[in-house]
Amino acid sequence: MHAYRFRLLSDENDKFVRDIEIKATQTFKEFHEVIRQSVQMDGNELASFFICDRRWNRVKEITLIDMEDRIDDNSEEDESESYSIPMSVMEESVLKDFIDDPHQRMLYEYDILKQGSLFIELMKIVPADEKATYPVCVKSEGMLIPKKVVDEDFIPPDVDEDELLKEFEEMMNDDETTGEGFETFFEE
Repeated sequence: MHAYRFRLLSDENDKFVRDIEIKATQTFKEFHEVIRQSVQMDGNELASFFICDRRWNRVKEITLIDMEDRIDDNSEEDESESYSIPMSVMEESVLKDFIDDPHQRMLYEYDILKQGSLFIELMKIVPADEKATYPVCVKSEGMLIPKKVVDEDFIPPDVDEDELLKEFEEMMNDDETTGEGFETFFEE
């Protein structure tokens, strides 16, 4: 029995690295779970693996849930033709059935609404340790930094707005910040 060692990288954080070992006979659902645990995701995100060629072109999709009904029967044919890659479900998909390159590349898209993704590449095939429990994260560096939308009007709940306004007014009334003394600098 052998295991695959995959390396996961993020385009959001250059210091993020995860190496995961998983048996060839395990499913993409198990792979998804160890990724989710290693990056501390909530677990309620939709996710998909995409099997890619050497140029990161998507060839096959393996989804967390069955999305076969994603196209409405009343939709135009053009829409159905635009999504033409084969699709499988994680729970039913065994890794060895999808690995056909010694450096197989995959994309792992999580939290589809925020479009987070990880780049995955098969690093090596190793003998499986009969005493080890797979899948396992064997290397973990950096944190996955999710994309965040900053609300400019957001004030943390523990900040007293009145106190903040008072401090600002005092600062504006302070002689050092009112601009007095600057005219001599510009008169030279």
